[in-house]
Amino acid sequence: MARVIVPLGVLILLLIAIPPTAFAATTNLALNRPATGSTPCAGAEGPEKAVNGSVSGGNSDKWCSQAGNKYLQVDLGATASITGFTVRHAGAGGESSTYNTKAFTISLSTDGSTWTTPVTVTDNTASVTTHPIAATDARYAKLTVTTPTQSSDPAARIYEFEVYGTSSATPGGGVIPVFDHIPQFGIYTSSDPANYTPPAGVLMWNRGTEFARKLTDAEKALVGDDLRLRVSYHAQCDNYDRIGTVFYVAVPKGVTPTATTPRVTLQDFITPFSNYWQGAKANYTYPDADLGPYAGALADPDRDVYVGIGGGSNPYGGDPCDSHPEVSSDFKAIGFKYSMSLISTTTLTAQDHDVTGMISGVREATNSITAGPVTHTAATNRGDIALVIAGYGSASGGEEYSNTTITVSVNGTKAGSFSTAVDCASLEQYSPDGNPGIFRGNTTNNPRSWCPGGLIPSRYFPTGDITGKNVTVTIGIGRPVPYVGDSGYRTSVSLLEH
Repeated sequence: MARVIVPLGVLILLLIAIPPTAFAATTNLALNRPATGSTPCAGAEGPEKAVNGSVSGGNSDKWCSQAGNKYLQVDLGATASITGFTVRHAGAGGESSTYNTKAFTISLSTDGSTWTTPVTVTDNTASVTTHPIAATDARYAKLTVTTPTQSSDPAARIYEFEVYGTSSATPGGGVIPVFDHIPQFGIYTSSDPANYTPPAGVLMWNRGTEFARKLTDAEKALVGDDLRLRVSYHAQCDNYDRIGTVFYVAVPKGVTPTATTPRVTLQDFITPFSNYWQGAKANYTYPDADLGPYAGALADPDRDVYVGIGGGSNPYGGDPCDSHPEVSSDFKAIGFKYSMSLISTTTLTAQDHDVTGMISGVREATNSITAGPVTHTAATNRGDIALVIAGYGSASGGEEYSNTTITVSVNGTKAGSFSTAVDCASLEQYSPDGNPGIFRGNTTNNPRSWCPGGLIPSRYFPTGDITGKNVTVTIGIGRPVPYVGDSGYRTSVSLLEH
């Protein structure tokens, strides 16, 4: 039972965990809105996880912070009449109730600068707390944690911060749920899954390792300038780290694409080490990926746009399913599943729809890669080169155990360079079946260019003036060839027109 004190001496309430139906006539205005906060415990536990509408994505489906001043702030997009809040603490996400937030305040503001505090909680133990207030106009809501747990543990854990009320403003953007628990079958199978039919409207390619579906006109209308990608991983039998990818295919109206239709890579990622029997850690939600540069292309009204996810899995002899004879053969054929949504909170401004995929998901085995030449129709004769690249190869001395400098040139002129070095330490907690050594010492004696459970960064480089020119991109990899064993650099290059 939580004691909630409303300021100005108006009211003192003893609250229990009341479901959000207490605000049935209002809306959760914080859902998928821009959120900021104090430094998170890990890269996959940022503020956006507390407004994503989910508590079922495992330990990564929360905002966590150990900062001295722990706070979470949400921009509701416009001033609204706020009537209450629901906070889903650690226990709501499947963690121990000893991690439930003990003391916190909730404040409101119209300008993000001057705040009032209608809710103060000093002795909560519940996993879900609900806090009705007198209707108050505000655009910003802030949760400040003063005592994060029931013990001395210093980490605040908030799975959802819901702000209820009514708004006369017409919000821009929306949520497009593209896939829900879409399976990933084995990459080494030779035929389509025997007992599986994809959902209506979903195309299945490459023996159940890739799936795509067309965005409807109504869904395209939800795409905004701040477009984000949210992917969740649901463990099953394959508990190794595998490459995943999100892509799109644009075709003329009425044309159905195939697995070989040219595509554009939107985001690559790596699965964590987990399995179906790992409880909360059987599910993992990645940090939202920024797809703003592709918003115009995905909303193109003149083409049919198919969005896909894939990469496949590798259920293998001796995997976690082998020790569970009660599961069916159909279950054993699936390594893991993905859920995926596209999220916007703003409207789409007029912009060039044209994106040209130059390379998509190709394993390159040389240290100088050329993409193009391609033509363009950029109205301003300028654009950006989008690059997704990382080294792979699990043999001793393979490229996944390295990092290097990548140089990008456009039409012979250097556009930029970057290091592929990463630090995987914060992601170790999401891989209960993984070798802990993979996640340690990555900036010293154990280099890596990607992390299990991590996104492969998308990087952008200006083309400069391309008036009257075709576009050729050259990528230099600062590693000697030939690479060891099956090593290579999985590479995707696209031209985004301005």
